[in-house]
Amino acid sequence: MANALASDRAPIRSRTFAALANPNYRRFYLGQGISLIGTWLQGAAINWIVFEKTHSESMLGVVGAAALFPGLVVGLIAGVIADRVVPRRMILIMEVAQMVLAFAVTFLIGFGIVQVWHLIVILMLTRVCVTFEMPSRQVFLYDVVGRADLSNAIALNSGLFNASRVIGPALAGLIYAGLGATACFALNGASYLAAIVAVLAIRLPARRRPQGAKGLAEVLGGFAFIGSDRRVMILFVLMTFFGVVGMGYDSMIPAYATRVVGTDVRGYSVLLACSGVGATVGAFWMASFSSAESKEWLVLAGLLIFAVALAASAWFPPLAGLVAFPAVRLATASVCLFGVGFGAVLFYASTQTMIQNALPDHLRGRVMAIWIIAYSGSVPLGSLWTGYVASHFGVTYAMTVSSSVCAVVGVGGVVTWLLVKPSAQPLCLAQREAR
Repeated sequence: MANALASDRAPIRSRTFAALANPNYRRFYLGQGISLIGTWLQGAAINWIVFEKTHSESMLGVVGAAALFPGLVVGLIAGVIADRVVPRRMILIMEVAQMVLAFAVTFLIGFGIVQVWHLIVILMLTRVCVTFEMPSRQVFLYDVVGRADLSNAIALNSGLFNASRVIGPALAGLIYAGLGATACFALNGASYLAAIVAVLAIRLPARRRPQGAKGLAEVLGGFAFIGSDRRVMILFVLMTFFGVVGMGYDSMIPAYATRVVGTDVRGYSVLLACSGVGATVGAFWMASFSSAESKEWLVLAGLLIFAVALAASAWFPPLAGLVAFPAVRLATASVCLFGVGFGAVLFYASTQTMIQNALPDHLRGRVMAIWIIAYSGSVPLGSLWTGYVASHFGVTYAMTVSSSVCAVVGVGGVVTWLLVKPSAQPLCLAQREAR
């Protein structure tokens, strides 16, 4: 009986973790995981410090915007560079720069001279580094795993990213309470060493430098591809809209924890961790479907799950608090945010997979740079408008509006995608530029 059950599970495991059979990808995965834990640890600590200093939901929105917005400025240049330089070299340079910035925050916190504007400037500089690194990282990922395992690797990376959201904030609450904020930032700085060592250990064949358009035409090559494929354009529009309308909730969690749930920094860490657990489960569940062709239904499912769970997060914890102990209110909010995280990562991972599978290799860096620009612009805008609405009408109202609009537009976007016929024009465009 046990052997039969084991044999039933084996295909699922092999599908879910197929890319990890590649030793280079295993090194990349481990180093990235350690670094991401440090990144989330620092992010949770920064949000809590800002809210302690300002007690302002609007300032949380400003900090959230600062952490992502600079990607809009340098994103296109980063994409062109990613298609032309050795990705490994770019990743190493940007990882070292981020490590230096992390230790700069450690210094400011340790000597008690940190101000909110210091954090905003360092977050902006860090985002510039990330924006240059991420397109190269996407190209590097493709070079490591190849097209066959690309969908699975994208889902596994999403799982790793969100698993770190569980460990990082949980550690942040414990370390912040036990050792102070300085330790949070010092550990983040040290965590970059793991990513640097992992990338140094990977050896790949030399990449062919792409030939084709130069100057402005090269910079805008990613936009030309997106404009030539209506389905890809719909996915980009839907993803950008989701960032603006939906994802602003994330920067409001400190205010949500305090004003709606009525908890402290430990409860705040629990809420972040539960959202991360939901996202991790969603990503690994998505990995088991990496070979499925019809991912548009996963896009719709992710949006609807996110919308329902976000509405529940807004209304169920206060109702539970009327008839039960505060611990029940925290537990209710945690379950709801689990669903929010699950839905969000299901949407993002399935959308990114569909876009990546549609890309010609020589445009991958430029198109994924536009992905970073869309994300870097949409989520900060979401943080700003959510912070504004929450400060004037309350966190509950802001979360309710976000969930309702996401559900309506998500259904409309997926229906439109299904009605649009696949275009053969992108292939022609790719062939012309390749020649």
